[in-house]
Amino acid sequence: MRYFLGIVCFFITQSAFAGKNCPEPQPSWWQKGWAITIFSGPLTSQTSSKIIRDADFGDSGVIALAGAKKLGSVWDDQLDFEYEGQAVQHFGEQTHFELNPIVIVARWKSFPWNDSLPTTFAIGDGLSIATQKPKLEKKRRRDESAKTLNFVMAELTFSLPSSPEWAFVLRYHHRSGMFGAFHGVHDASTVLAAGIKYWF
Repeated sequence: MRYFLGIVCFFITQSAFAGKNCPEPQPSWWQKGWAITIFSGPLTSQTSSKIIRDADFGDSGVIALAGAKKLGSVWDDQLDFEYEGQAVQHFGEQTHFELNPIVIVARWKSFPWNDSLPTTFAIGDGLSIATQKPKLEKKRRRDESAKTLNFVMAELTFSLPSSPEWAFVLRYHHRSGMFGAFHGVHDASTVLAAGIKYWF
């Protein structure tokens, strides 16, 4: 008899909760906070401090694909920290491949005009590895270059309020010897680029 009552209670319980919406599972840390960016622009091997008055952009440029993952945030989600990796193809006067496998990025997201123009500003630092000594870096610096150098980036993004997951991107993409810390190199090359970012 008690087994029969147990079965009855089971079905009553199932009926009572049938039709009630169960809360949807929240995405895990790994499932959210990803972004992909495609950007391209001209390259100069001119010293960074002289770019504004003598940019000397030649017939060389890059097209790049970057993937990023949000690591965490502070200050009520106003400042994000991200990991980014980049694959960069050079074209024009130099045609080597560049891999920037480890870039740590800090992204500020809180601007007073974000309701009308969502904006972020990011800076990052990491490693840049070229498949060969870049031709233009060697040419300007009399062979003072190396395959592996420091990498510095800065980025501005602008979105529409109706599609905040998409953004127009302006990028500063810079290879540097970090004042001689890398192989005695003090400066290398800079790309001023534009592109598209998608957060998902």
